[in-house]
Amino acid sequence: MRSKEFRQLVGELARAGAAVEPRCPHAKECGGCAFQDRDYESQVVAKGRAMARLFAEANVAEIGYQAESFAVVPSPNPYVYRTRMDYVATKGRFGLRARGKFNYIVELTTCHLIPPDAFAAAHAVWDRANELGLPDYNIRSHEGFLRYVVVRRSPDDSLLLAAVTSAGPYESEMERLAETALAQPGVVGFHWLLNDSLTDLSFGTPVRHWGVATLPMRAGTATLEVGPNTFFQNNVHLLGRLLDAVRAAVIEGGDNLTVVDLYGGVGTIALHLAAHVGEVVCVEAVAESAELAARNSVANGAANVRAVNMDVLAYLREQPAGSCDVVVADPPRTGLGPEVCAELLRIAAQRIVYVSCNPLTLVEDLRALGAGYVLRSLTGYDMFPHTPHVEALAILDRQSHN
Repeated sequence: MRSKEFRQLVGELARAGAAVEPRCPHAKECGGCAFQDRDYESQVVAKGRAMARLFAEANVAEIGYQAESFAVVPSPNPYVYRTRMDYVATKGRFGLRARGKFNYIVELTTCHLIPPDAFAAAHAVWDRANELGLPDYNIRSHEGFLRYVVVRRSPDDSLLLAAVTSAGPYESEMERLAETALAQPGVVGFHWLLNDSLTDLSFGTPVRHWGVATLPMRAGTATLEVGPNTFFQNNVHLLGRLLDAVRAAVIEGGDNLTVVDLYGGVGTIALHLAAHVGEVVCVEAVAESAELAARNSVANGAANVRAVNMDVLAYLREQPAGSCDVVVADPPRTGLGPEVCAELLRIAAQRIVYVSCNPLTLVEDLRALGAGYVLRSLTGYDMFPHTPHVEALAILDRQSHN
């Protein structure tokens, strides 16, 4: 099954559920939501059925997984859940891409994926940019200046805003735009990020910031600083449930464990584990995130967390077999891949706790890891309500050769 086929399957199953009136007037065309016109319970059931079919077709029973159904943990609130939104500014429109139409932008006057004040703050920045004469970026001709207005929102509803731009002689205008951003309720910082490439990305090289540089994000008992470019799980309501499940899976293996947290970001999982294990090595390839992981460990008093700025594959190749008790992995959508899986098989930790944002690459990785591991459990988490996306938590134990 391919990615497009999986998304279509989720859509078919979701649309078999009960119809409801969507909250957003743009929901039927906006790419930010696909299923607002179906009741939320139907969406969750659809994702569980689609995942069950995917894993049945992949025959993961060969590596020990026998369940006939797939449980998906729903989001406590399917609205105002996102910790980050990237709004496009182009051709006089402020909004999100239309579903299935990359070059068409649906102009938004409201958005139910973040709190109203957060959307209002982002829209106010765009309005002010227009008043200042900052030209929107044309995604067809690659002309213009303002590409994105990015909102990062904490569980406490503090906001860090960013304007992603191409190059241009607008220093004084950006100063005045920052004043408007910082005047919005809840906004604690504003970044100017430069993306002068033809690649359409809502990330960029920092040019300057006003107010605070990072946003405090509460996750469990820890508070982590995140920057405008750093990864952080995107469901503020469900993150705690997922982190608790990861921790429970880790500490089930015993006391004083040595844990390696791969693709560790700013230390979210590592700090959730720190008080319950012997040591956590947080491995992160992105320098900005690894630096924040080190700072977050110190700020939260986690002396047993060590942040390593290194490519995951390169790090694993340096580790001897049996060097850790548990591996936690939260890779990007590309998954672990065969080389990382091969290194994990060689190192042979007693348990692998795998957080996946892409069920298709998860299937491939589980089949590779099946050479040395048994899949003990598989649970879905609906981190992105109203979309075809579903997170999964897989727990694998090393096979006994007795």
